[in-house]
Amino acid sequence: MVYTYARSHGYAASIGRIGPLECDFILRKGDAGYAYVQACMTMMNDRKTEDREYATLEKIRDNYPKYILTRNDPIQQRNGIIHANLPEFMRDGTAF
Repeated sequence: MVYTYARSHGYAASIGRIGPLECDFILRKGDAGYAYVQACMTMMNDRKTEDREYATLEKIRDNYPKYILTRNDPIQQRNGIIHANLPEFMRDGTAF
């Protein structure tokens, strides 16, 4: 869903690694720069899952936006990373 949504809004999407880090999506849109996205169904079941999802983005040292998109978790913020509800994000037509 994230890939299709990003592509429909004009983003080029890469899936894979940044050096040793695994990031679900690296999005690019013209000269606007990059956005990094981690997507998971939920982070509420396990603190290890939450830490894993945030850890990758926390290690990326540039200032491009970083997102974690989940389906139904209470929204939280951590170290400047934007946590958003995926259905609401898509419904509102939010840009990365």
